[in-house]
Amino acid sequence: MRPQSRKHPLLAAALAVVPGLGHFYLGQNMKGVAYLIGIGGLEFFGFDLDLSFIGAVIGVPMEVGGGTLWIFSIVDAYRTARRMEAEAGFSASG
Repeated sequence: MRPQSRKHPLLAAALAVVPGLGHFYLGQNMKGVAYLIGIGGLEFFGFDLDLSFIGAVIGVPMEVGGGTLWIFSIVDAYRTARRMEAEAGFSASG
């Protein structure tokens, strides 16, 4: 069996600045795709909708939701990498 490679939490968080990339680095491809589509969709459609006044009522909250999900995905990538390190027996330094 191949030894598990170390996944660095700060690198995972830094890569997660691009939605989904930190999770791809961690080998969690489905989670990465979900964040990529979720954040990309909310930001794209939110921006598209807030081009009109009526659409802004829906578009701005979608953009805020996309931004919140983006920040959460960065934190999630960091926490997931720390958990993976602990399970693999590496030190919990970040």
